[in-house]
Amino acid sequence: MLAPLPTPALASPSEPSLALPRSFWKDFTRRHWDREPALFKRPFTQHFFTGGEIYETLLEVAGRVRRGEYTVPLRFFIEHEDGPDGLPHYGMAISVAPYLPTREDGDLESYLARLDTLLAGKRFGLVLNRAQGFHWNHWLQTTTFLSGLYESVGVPLGSSDSAIFLGNYRYTPFGIHKDNSHVFNFVVAGRKTYSLWPYEMLASRDEVPKGASLIDKPCSIHLRDKKEEAELLSRASFLEADTGDVTYWPVSYWHRAEPTQGLSLSISLGVGFSPPHFTSDATPHAWPDRLRHTQMPGRRQWQVPAQVRSALRQRGQRKALLAAERESTIAWVRLLTCGALNGAPPEVHEAPLTPAEWIRAHPERPIVCVPLPGKELLVSAIGHSSTLPGAPSIRRRVERLVSSLNAGKPLSVESLEQAFFSRLPARAFSRTAFRALLDDLVRWRAVRRCPPPGKQSR
Repeated sequence: MLAPLPTPALASPSEPSLALPRSFWKDFTRRHWDREPALFKRPFTQHFFTGGEIYETLLEVAGRVRRGEYTVPLRFFIEHEDGPDGLPHYGMAISVAPYLPTREDGDLESYLARLDTLLAGKRFGLVLNRAQGFHWNHWLQTTTFLSGLYESVGVPLGSSDSAIFLGNYRYTPFGIHKDNSHVFNFVVAGRKTYSLWPYEMLASRDEVPKGASLIDKPCSIHLRDKKEEAELLSRASFLEADTGDVTYWPVSYWHRAEPTQGLSLSISLGVGFSPPHFTSDATPHAWPDRLRHTQMPGRRQWQVPAQVRSALRQRGQRKALLAAERESTIAWVRLLTCGALNGAPPEVHEAPLTPAEWIRAHPERPIVCVPLPGKELLVSAIGHSSTLPGAPSIRRRVERLVSSLNAGKPLSVESLEQAFFSRLPARAFSRTAFRALLDDLVRWRAVRRCPPPGKQSR
């Protein structure tokens, strides 16, 4: 029977934040970043990831899978009997829907109990990538944690990604491997033991390609039998982490989760410097691998950083290439407004705004306006975007609207609409389109309804 997870504490009414002080990041960068693995014992006193939030995340994912959204980055592994080499092996389920939670489960513990019955006691491993794209709190926790790292080492542009690992598997289902990213691992429940090897220790093995360094590239090690496994483990270093602990290892390290008793639940946050995933469709050329944290979207007028603009312009001026530049610009802006994470948080579904309502934006999550090739204007926030006509009269008004919102003060929808359409030529822009833009910003969580000044929210 699976061991139950601890019941999470009541959530704070404020937005969850995993920001750590500058002193932590200064010491981390000096001692560990891109140098050696590290273990941090319970660095957070509040707002840590919870089993309840992860259950909600998996429910969101389950709904998308059952609606036929096959691009959901989810894998479900089932552990099988030991093979002739004495090592367990894992089969990946082709259809994951039967192994996902339902609303009828009620909570994570009940879901896991049903799963144990469904699998007839077999061990399993569930891995969900881009987890920040399926739960708002998860995105907030991830971005606030990364803010200190960005300030310390720069902003990696390899589309950082958060992954959920849930299961009672004995070993990482894909074995000893290395990633193309630095890894922070947050133990949410249970205990995790990681075996680690520096790149050079295993780089001479036959299965590791020769002729080019893979120190920042993904690769896997293939074990032949228990004897070879024991030999490799005799040369490994180990990190042992309990619930609430955080581990780190550099991009160059091979690693594997080792057997621990019962169920474990952890979040693996990869931070990479390879080009973002969407650049694979672009003409091959150099892309920037990082930015200064001051180049990320801010409350004041912002533009795409010069390094990115330069790379985009290398693609030429022909019509087809301008269209490609437009799409790449949109993808870059979405990435940067999303905190350089590979996946925007889920949208919220609310009723359309009415003129009598008031709204406000969060000053630390600015909305940006960026001109696009083809005389269009991009409005983006938190990894989402809309395109509008880029005529000068429209652009000026949209920029003023965004500047007003980015101040973070309560604003009347009616007054915003009156200011936008003041002296605007007829048919230049419809009021329906204006309201649709505000509703987009609500849906993206870039602005929220709020009480008028002087009135307390209930």
